Amino acid sequence: MRKLTLPALPLPTLALPTLGAALLIATAAAGMATAASPTPAKSATSGYQVYTQAAYDAAKGQQRVLFFHATWCPTCRGADRDIVKNLARLPKNVVIFKTDYDKEVALKKQYGITYQHTFVLVDQDGRALKKWAGGGFEDIVTNAADAKKM
Repeated sequence: MRKLTLPALPLPTLALPTLGAALLIATAAAGMATAASPTPAKSATSGYQVYTQAAYDAAKGQQRVLFFHATWCPTCRGADRDIVKNLARLPKNVVIFKTDYDKEVALKKQYGITYQHTFVLVDQDGRALKKWAGGGFEDIVTNAADAKKM
């Protein structure tokens, strides 16, 4: 049996982006800020964010609304979409905290929450000013504005 050898052929080289360039492209596509992309991230004390005690405490000078939601709740998902769609219209002094109904047992007990898709507007000391079930973005804005008049 005879051994067959093939001549070495040059293979075309592909210009691949470096890892840093690939990361920059991926984060820019996802709308995230990077060191090379100076777009500032939204303040930790504004807008619509997942509830954490630290974020809640940091927003103390603003109107805080707890949105008790559950991932399995269809009306909660609808309210979530409504809030996200209208977020640009949210007053600057209002912070909505997406609060996990299934995990935040102590908060449910503190505010007497017995079912998901419940909102609680709290005062500077964390006391409930207003609690309501159902609704979405417009209800949050209206209730926050009404509380300012009190």
